[in-house]
Amino acid sequence: MTAVRIPLPVRRLGYAVLGALAPGAAGRRATDVFSDTRALGVRPDDVVPLGARRFPVDGDPDVRGGYLWGDTGPVVLLVHGWGIDSGSMHPLVAPLRALGYRVAAFDAPGHGVNPGAQATMTQFTRATGAVLDALEDHGGVRAVVAHSLGAIAATGAVAERGGADVACLAMIAPACTLTGVLERWSRSELRLRRPLVERIYAELWKRNGVPVAHWDVVGLGRDLRLPVLAMHDPDDDVVPFAETQRVVTGLRDVRLEPVAGTGHYGILMAPAVRELVCDFIVRHAGAGEEAMT
Repeated sequence: MTAVRIPLPVRRLGYAVLGALAPGAAGRRATDVFSDTRALGVRPDDVVPLGARRFPVDGDPDVRGGYLWGDTGPVVLLVHGWGIDSGSMHPLVAPLRALGYRVAAFDAPGHGVNPGAQATMTQFTRATGAVLDALEDHGGVRAVVAHSLGAIAATGAVAERGGADVACLAMIAPACTLTGVLERWSRSELRLRRPLVERIYAELWKRNGVPVAHWDVVGLGRDLRLPVLAMHDPDDDVVPFAETQRVVTGLRDVRLEPVAGTGHYGILMAPAVRELVCDFIVRHAGAGEEAMT
């Protein structure tokens, strides 16, 4: 059965009316919509990607496990963005494997093969940390590549572990702050009124256990002493290029590489991005074992 999509003017009116009559309910409903992980309709079959094997992630009940390509070499962890899944990062698997790295990926809570249709940044970050911990049994993670909101989760998880064994971090079209994401979302199609937006902030604080402002790449990663590569399309219409510029000015050691004409999701498939990521990881994390034989 095809879902009936409510016309945008009706949805705007509905939020305005509900916000006036039952502001608490309106805040919770709007927060549910903002927290939706299935808005793009991504719900893949629970099958192991070609060439990968599963590995367990025992430290987080929201994650069924992860996928690992390769048996030898340093591990590179791929962290997908919000509303998509680990499959979005697959274009990076083959080039990294060709250099001798093992490659790991996972679906965040409420994403991909995991149950649910909502998640919080606390869940996303905790899950990323659990994956980092699980990969200690495979020699630890030497490099992390994260897309969009995954950059916040990856930075937070790595920082919580004091950097762990991670030698470098690559960010693809990163969202620097959850505050920026929420503000852009609230002003876009729904044009939510300010009192309702403030209720979303309060509800997200309750659900995450920390204020929305906590989720900030610069704030979370300020003490990290590792090189960062930031790649972004200057004309990205989902996450503005200014988000990456904030990362560049706020962290210690960031190299910025504009990748024009790729868009927010197409950038993951861009040959230039694959080349930049591979060169950066080889330079800072060392060559994979297969590449040295």
